[in-house]
Amino acid sequence: MDKGIIVWVVFLMVIAAGMLFSRKIKKEIIEEGIEADAVVTRIVDDGSADDIDINVYVTYYTEDGTEVEGILSNPGPDLQEGQQVRIKYHPKYTANARLV
Repeated sequence: MDKGIIVWVVFLMVIAAGMLFSRKIKKEIIEEGIEADAVVTRIVDDGSADDIDINVYVTYYTEDGTEVEGILSNPGPDLQEGQQVRIKYHPKYTANARLV
């Protein structure tokens, strides 16, 4: 078998595994997540001139009082720094949050 084909197969398997893990996190947050108040702390465009890649970070406190800064996985287009929002997070994946 050609090495190039093997590299592509491995690459596609890694991408698929990442997508499945992302779906698992999303599902667990939706089904078992804990609601909390959060503040939008920063909005960062990590993309290029041709590719917009906006990441919205929020800071919130977990049930045990730990302060966490996480990324919103479903940010809305009208969010602004300093804005208070209601989120859901999962105790196992505190770096990921979703708007309620």
